[in-house]
Amino acid sequence: MARMKWPIAGTDLYTSVTDVPSGEQIGSIEEGVNGKAFAYALAGASNLVVGNLLQAPAISTQFDDMVVPAAVAAGTGPGVPITVTNGTVTVNTNDFVGGTAVVSNGEEYTILSTGSSAVTSGNPLPLYFDRPIRTAWTTSTTVTLRQNPYHSVIQMPTTPTGPSVGVAIYAIPLATYGYVQVRGVAGVLSDNTTGAIGSDASNSTATAGAVGVAVTGTTRSLIGTFLRAAASAKEVPVWLKIT
Repeated sequence: MARMKWPIAGTDLYTSVTDVPSGEQIGSIEEGVNGKAFAYALAGASNLVVGNLLQAPAISTQFDDMVVPAAVAAGTGPGVPITVTNGTVTVNTNDFVGGTAVVSNGEEYTILSTGSSAVTSGNPLPLYFDRPIRTAWTTSTTVTLRQNPYHSVIQMPTTPTGPSVGVAIYAIPLATYGYVQVRGVAGVLSDNTTGAIGSDASNSTATAGAVGVAVTGTTRSLIGTFLRAAASAKEVPVWLKIT
């Protein structure tokens, strides 16, 4: 049998770096063996814990329905900033790189940059998009911003503040980059719920970073399928289906 290679796209799965390597992007998905897939992520508030379920950075409603202060002609960009009025949360230079802007007319754009300096409460926030806008914007247009879900990932809390994005396979230190697993068999912390092999797994409402048996009618998100009966406070094999 040929030896399986764990480095993917030139980067070892079980390591971390302080800067994004050339040719790599946060959120890029890399295929592995046996149906596995991994996403490149930045660790957020603390060091990641192996086997923990992770979520995207907490979503702030300050970035909902942001005001467009002046009309913008169709075809504006890329390379030309389009300005919205910032809310009360300071936006740092890299916060929205690779994130998304959803416009009230239904259009969506990837954010390449928000300029070279931080933008504080109530000030103009420049948005540099990946392509020109397709239709004109007026002062009635609003824009909702969301960070790249793999920028500053955190342990999934018992009350989610963002979507689930993967499972930590390596203890990526705070503010460094590495891979998290999004698909295929992974070892994931189990909570105290009772479930059989083949049960659907979802984020736990009892234990941070854990999965539990999915409950119909709740707001839990489907993570995958248990490949072992749930076992409290143990890492158990789960077939991940996060992306």
